[in-house]
Amino acid sequence: MIWMEFIKVQTARSNIAAILQNFVSECKKCHGLVDAKVFVHTLVDDCSLCLLWDTNRLEPQGSSVGLHLSKTLKKYGLVDHSVWIEKE
Repeated sequence: MIWMEFIKVQTARSNIAAILQNFVSECKKCHGLVDAKVFVHTLVDDCSLCLLWDTNRLEPQGSSVGLHLSKTLKKYGLVDHSVWIEKE
């Protein structure tokens, strides 16, 4: 099953994208992870992380990796963590 985690961070700190980039490098070793990308807002310092998974089972609350990261990022600002499934 293909599913995606989307973690958005609203922050005034400009180094969050670099923190997420470092995380992506480590996270690509996770079983079932197809892709991980960091996106930055064009006008403000907000950024997002997209984790694309292909696993046998959907994790509606998010993966352990995504949940851990969301919790860690809360010290930098507002975090929105959501799980999406592919519409066929």
